[in-house]
Amino acid sequence: MLFQQIKIIFCIVIIISSCSFIDLRPIGITMIPDSPWSILPSPQSPVVIAFDTAMDRSSIENIFSVGSPSGFVDGDIQWEGNKLYFHPSSPWLPGLRYVIRFTGMIRAEDRREQPVSRELPFYVVARSSLPYLISSIPENNASVNVSGRILELYFSEPMDRSSTEEALRLDIPGEKIFEWHDDDTILIVSSDRYLNPWTVYSWSITEKATSREAAPLAREYTRRFITDLNREFINILRVVPLFPPSLDNNYHHDLWGKWILADLSLNGGNGLGSGHGIGIEFNKIPDYESLRRSFIFSPPLPGRLEILSPYSAVYIPSRDPEPDTQYIMRISGTLRDNEGLRMGDDYILSFFSDIPYLNISSINTGNTGNTGSEFLLDPSYGNIIQVRVNTGGMVQLFINFSLPVYPENHIARQDNVFKISLTPFFPGNLPSVSLRAASWLSSYTLELQWHGFNFGTISDPQYYRLLLPGGIGGLENGRGSFLNEDLVIFLELI
Repeated sequence: MLFQQIKIIFCIVIIISSCSFIDLRPIGITMIPDSPWSILPSPQSPVVIAFDTAMDRSSIENIFSVGSPSGFVDGDIQWEGNKLYFHPSSPWLPGLRYVIRFTGMIRAEDRREQPVSRELPFYVVARSSLPYLISSIPENNASVNVSGRILELYFSEPMDRSSTEEALRLDIPGEKIFEWHDDDTILIVSSDRYLNPWTVYSWSITEKATSREAAPLAREYTRRFITDLNREFINILRVVPLFPPSLDNNYHHDLWGKWILADLSLNGGNGLGSGHGIGIEFNKIPDYESLRRSFIFSPPLPGRLEILSPYSAVYIPSRDPEPDTQYIMRISGTLRDNEGLRMGDDYILSFFSDIPYLNISSINTGNTGNTGSEFLLDPSYGNIIQVRVNTGGMVQLFINFSLPVYPENHIARQDNVFKISLTPFFPGNLPSVSLRAASWLSSYTLELQWHGFNFGTISDPQYYRLLLPGGIGGLENGRGSFLNEDLVIFLELI
C-alpha cells in the first residue's frame, strides 16, 4: 500500500515538472527588404518575411502593413512554408517612399510568443525624386492666338514620352502633335488645325505621367487658357465692410445702394463689425445664381446675398462674427460672369472681426475706502474677494464692464442679470441665498444685492461661488460682444 502511494506522488511530480517547462528560444525573423532605405529591384518585387519555425499566420497578418504617402498599400498575402509574401495590387512606384510596419505580438505554432517592433522604409528601383512640372506656357488664364504652339510643358526630370502623352488631357480640334526637347524635359504640343476663337480650353496632366525611371508625376496639374486677346475673366476688384441702411437714411450710392462704406478695405483697418455687411465689387457682371453658391467661410459665417448693382453685391451675415476672431472668406473659382466664363482661381481673403470680447473691468463691494481684498481689478478665474455681511444677512457687489451693455434696451440689459448665479461653496452646510435687488447704475455698472447669509455668526471661513457665464448665451452687450469664457469669483464672508 505504501509503495502504491509513493508511485502516485512520483507521477504527480513528473507531470507538474513537465507542465512548468517554458521554451525561451527566440523566433528567428528575416525580411526583404532587409534594412532601412533598401531598394527593391523591380516594381513587381514582393515584400518577404521569413521565420525559422511554423507560425500562427493570423498573428502575423494582423500586425503587418505597408504604407505610402497616400495611405495603406493594397495587396495580397501568400504563404509558402514559413515565409510570408506580400504582392501589391498595383506595381510599386519607383522613387516613392514606402514603409513596412510590423509591430505587435507574434506567436509560433509551438506556442512561443515574441513581441516585434519594426518600421522599415524602402524604395523601389531608385531613390530619385518625383518629377514635377516647373512651368507651362501659356500661363493659367492667359489669352493666346488660335494658331501656332498650343502648350509648352517644362518638367524637372527627363520624362517617359509615352506615359506623359497619354496622361495629358487636352481637348482641341484636330490631331495633337507632340515635340520633345532638351533631353525630354520639355514637351511642346501643337495641332494640325486652328483652335476655335472665343473659347476657353482646359488642360490637365495626371500622375500617370512618369519619368524615365518610372517615377510618377508628383501631383496632377490643371490649367486653362482662352483664345481671345480682348476678353477678360471676371474677377473681384475689392471687398469692403458696409454699414447697413437705416430708415432715416436718404443716401444712395450707384455701387453700394443705401449701404454705407465702413472702411476702404476689409483686410485691413476696421475689419468686420457688428451688423456689418461684406460688399464685393466685380469688374464684370456676375451670374447671380453662381455667385450665391460661391461663398465659403472658415470658421462658418452663415448669411445671404443681396444684389446692389450690376457690378456689386453685399453678403449679409445672419449673425455677428465671433469677437477677436480671424475669418477666411473664399469665393469659388467656379463663379461665372453673365456670359458663362468662369473666374478660374478661388478668391481668398483673410480678415478679423472688429468686435472685442466683453470683459469685467472690476468687482468691488462698494464700501468707502475699499481695501485690496474688497476690490478686484481685471478679475480672473478663481480670484477671491472679501465681502461684508450687512444687517439682515445682505451682501452687495458692484460689477463694472469694459463695454456698454445694451445702452438702448433696458429690458435686454436686465436679462443679463438672471444669467449670473451665486451658490454656496464651502463648507457644505452653508445656506442658499437669493437675489434681493439688481440695479444698473449705468450701462457699464451693475449693482447686485443678495440676502440669506449667516449674519453675526461668522467664525470660520465661508465661501460662495459667483458665476458670470461666458460664450454664446452668456453675458453679452447687444453689439456682438460677450464674455469669452466663464468667470468664477469666490466670495469670502467677513
